[in-house]
Amino acid sequence: MGLSNRYTIRREASPALIDLLTQTTLGTNGARYKHLDTPTRILEADNPLFISLERDGKVQGNLTLCDRGKQWYVRYFAFANQKQASKNVNRIPKSNSRLKKEMASFFDEIFDGKLGDAPDAFYAYIDPANDRSKWMSEQFGFRTEAQLITQSFSRTKPRSVAHVREIESQELINNCLEKVSGLHAYFIEHHAKKGPFYGYFDHTGEITGFVKVTKANWVIERLPGMLGGIFTKLITITPGIRRIVKPKNHSFLVPESLWVKDNDPGVLSALLEGILAAEKVNMMLWFVDRREALWRETRPYVDWGLFHKMTPQPIVDVVVLRKNPLKMDELRSKPIFVAGWDMI
Repeated sequence: MGLSNRYTIRREASPALIDLLTQTTLGTNGARYKHLDTPTRILEADNPLFISLERDGKVQGNLTLCDRGKQWYVRYFAFANQKQASKNVNRIPKSNSRLKKEMASFFDEIFDGKLGDAPDAFYAYIDPANDRSKWMSEQFGFRTEAQLITQSFSRTKPRSVAHVREIESQELINNCLEKVSGLHAYFIEHHAKKGPFYGYFDHTGEITGFVKVTKANWVIERLPGMLGGIFTKLITITPGIRRIVKPKNHSFLVPESLWVKDNDPGVLSALLEGILAAEKVNMMLWFVDRREALWRETRPYVDWGLFHKMTPQPIVDVVVLRKNPLKMDELRSKPIFVAGWDMI
């Protein structure tokens, strides 16, 4: 069956698709935000397949897939004229809808290798409170196999750290990335090898901390939590926090490929603060698997900052659709590698 002729499949994003994604409000029924970097970020997609529902030259809906070999990543599930977290569940298609049947058949075609090498699984990151994403996940047979925590790290006045500096040695970068890839499932070399990279070097010159960062810019319409709406309005007049969060144009960093020798919380904290100072921003959002040993072992001992104290830590579900639901892979035993690009 596959997709009907009402769908258009492209390898490059059209201007109409970029317009749709730029205007889309993302997030849950609590937190809501827009990405400001979409026109450039979308060009960085790895082996993308853009599936769009178009009418009169405009994109009404889109699903983007990134071919990552044995696992394909699902990104940019968006519809025109509706918030991603619409509370009106009656506008979400029923389970026996034409959309569901066509998309399910399309996934089967990819599993059968009709669009290239056959993958073993599709995966996506979804907010469990997002009605539309939750619907997609359930109706197409995705199952939650892991969870991420959105861990913030913020400083009102980040201090430079002499031990922290940008890394330019490709050999050193490759050595550190090799350590990271061995500890994680679904490692993505395409994104992992794009800098900038920073390291923490001890008094002997040995590197004991490593990370890549990606800078992002959002418009924050509402922060998470029961009082998120009020909090968003008060931020601009509240000392301290207004240096960290700027709702109309919020700049922050997303760390990935984080490695710290012996999971030392002091090194982790110094590394992150030193990078904030170097990049001249006040906040990071670390999207990290809850099973990540570095996060679990350092969590009680790091001062995560003012934003962490004032807001909840949103959970993100890692959902997977497998060709053979009984055949598990490395995700069962390892935390997932989260590329910053995937989240911003």
